Amino acid sequence: MSPRSLLAALFLFQLGAASLTATEVVWPTSMDRTTIHTPEDYLQATISENPFSGSYGMVREEGQRFHEGVDIRPTSHNPAGEPLDQVFSAMDGKIAYLNNATNGPYGKYVVITHPQAELLVYTLYAHLAKIEPSLKTGDAILRGKPLGLMGRTSAGAAPITPDRAHLHFEVGLILSTGFETWYAAQPENRKSPNLHSLWNGQNLMGMDPMLVLSRTRANLLDAVRSQTAVVSVTMRTTRPPDFVKRYPMLVSGDVERAAGWRVDFAWQGMPIRWTALEPGNALLPSTRWQLYAIDQSARKLLTSRKMITPDAKHPGEILTQNVEILLSGAR
Repeated sequence: MSPRSLLAALFLFQLGAASLTATEVVWPTSMDRTTIHTPEDYLQATISENPFSGSYGMVREEGQRFHEGVDIRPTSHNPAGEPLDQVFSAMDGKIAYLNNATNGPYGKYVVITHPQAELLVYTLYAHLAKIEPSLKTGDAILRGKPLGLMGRTSAGAAPITPDRAHLHFEVGLILSTGFETWYAAQPENRKSPNLHSLWNGQNLMGMDPMLVLSRTRANLLDAVRSQTAVVSVTMRTTRPPDFVKRYPMLVSGDVERAAGWRVDFAWQGMPIRWTALEPGNALLPSTRWQLYAIDQSARKLLTSRKMITPDAKHPGEILTQNVEILLSGAR
């Protein structure tokens, strides 16, 4: 079976799946969900015209650039060629952030957190033409409620042309409430102030949205846990990172006695399993943190994602960044 056929088969299988304990999920655009049978039915291609360039993963620049969400195409346009599709909240939640300015790659975007789900995930809705003016930060919002109009706003290097307008949709975990301290300490950021508080994309770690969107009911904790751990680090800290407090379902061991942690990551950089290391544990590093283990079968993917260096001996740029952001919440 070809990779494209396998992806289509997986999509159809997940579409009919439901967990006994699950959160209701709606499709986040005006697209009629019953018309979706394969990924090509909803994906918006990049300038490459390959529809799978709009999917999640290492799908850009011949597999060398990561795309953290899915790009959902419009179904209707006005006479000027701009989309008419509405964008909706995928699940019940709370408005966490509204960005009405085109001051970053996401353009105008909305972030919603979902405290009633099995795990506190965020969803993100980007490139909107406009955001519903009635929305306010902190408001509760029900699934299926309008957030705005699909568009193509972005301050990225390349403009999004009308024929490529879309909704960029993400779902994932928040790394740290200490993010702003970490961001300000990076020399390369001195001339680039953080305009988005905790809702900066560097502090949001997305998983494949189709683990959630391809179902009408999804268990968010199961979705996170279903990812495979392929790289691990150990860290030394007597104060638990705030990630541990926010996501206790991903933690094992005695948190109160922890002198450090073994943290297992999925390939894209999401920490999916934390194991408390008590004082005297042989795994505790002599330094603040260190690379501990790599699944060699995922070495090529981890290198492309910059989770490890090409020689597989050192942490890469993305793994280093994510660990340092996580530790910023332990100070």
